[in-house]
Amino acid sequence: MNIISPEVLIIIRAVLPSFIITLFGFMLGKLDSQREMNQKILSNIVYYFFTPCLVFSSLHKRSFDFQEFAVIGGAAFILIAVMTPLAFLLKKRLDVRENGFVLPIIFMNTGNISLPIALLMFGNEGLAKSILFHMMNIMVLYSYGVYLVSGKTDLRHFFKIPALWATILGVVAATSNPALPGFVSDSYDIVIKGVEVLALGAIPLLIINLGYSMSDTKLSTLKDGMSGATLRLLGGPLMAFGLVFGYRLLGWTPVTPGLDPLVSLGYRTSEAIIILNAAMPGPVMAYLLNVKFDNCPQKSAAMLAVGTLGGIITIPLILSLITSYIISH
Repeated sequence: MNIISPEVLIIIRAVLPSFIITLFGFMLGKLDSQREMNQKILSNIVYYFFTPCLVFSSLHKRSFDFQEFAVIGGAAFILIAVMTPLAFLLKKRLDVRENGFVLPIIFMNTGNISLPIALLMFGNEGLAKSILFHMMNIMVLYSYGVYLVSGKTDLRHFFKIPALWATILGVVAATSNPALPGFVSDSYDIVIKGVEVLALGAIPLLIINLGYSMSDTKLSTLKDGMSGATLRLLGGPLMAFGLVFGYRLLGWTPVTPGLDPLVSLGYRTSEAIIILNAAMPGPVMAYLLNVKFDNCPQKSAAMLAVGTLGGIITIPLILSLITSYIISH
């Protein structure tokens, strides 16, 4: 008899490494009592180099279906748009002035937590679909999210966001396969390998930076973190279930009797991925932006910590609901 369900084991395997790395960052923060480590410099390095490499490396080898992206990426955009006024309402009720407070509520951790779960639960097709959701989440985070925390309305500022260019280049690489001369192809492969090496360092550095900041978190910020994390973990999947059933009514993910089983499974997997990602806590990259633009990073760190902990309980429940009411119908 299994004491721990398979769903819980999947969550533990996906989340536990992040907690261990966070603990290392927390311990580093406690040892560095004089705060000699410059978080701004580390955040800029991750922002300009490691994160764009991570985005590109996750996209350039994937197949890209524009119709499928319209359904899944469109869902991500709608969920972000609907969550935005709720996040600002909570910000107002808690009397928080900084806009950085809303980032971990509006956006989702569609990278280092949801991608492993999508692969383990729904196979390679689930992983590919989850990357489409991740793309839209990242594009909006590094455009609208940057605007919120930087306060810069100049459109030219958006074109200076490295992750956006990485997304564009990743999609171009995924959708084109030009015949290149031998030396050009070899040079391209060398560059890609270098990019992939840098990408491996992005998530650990992000999480260490988060743990470092948490070492200075005060109890007063945990209250705000609890409120924001609860809205993210409960509000997100509720909206996603509503959106999925709306898709069915519109015929975008039909449940017509007699539909080819493989086609039906593809639609159900898309729905499952939408709900799974909507159930994620806030992303570490939101905290990175808060640190870079000095926009309430401590509140953001508290929210991410509480949200990730809470996700160990809520995400298995959401997976169970997905299995019962989405995959089997």
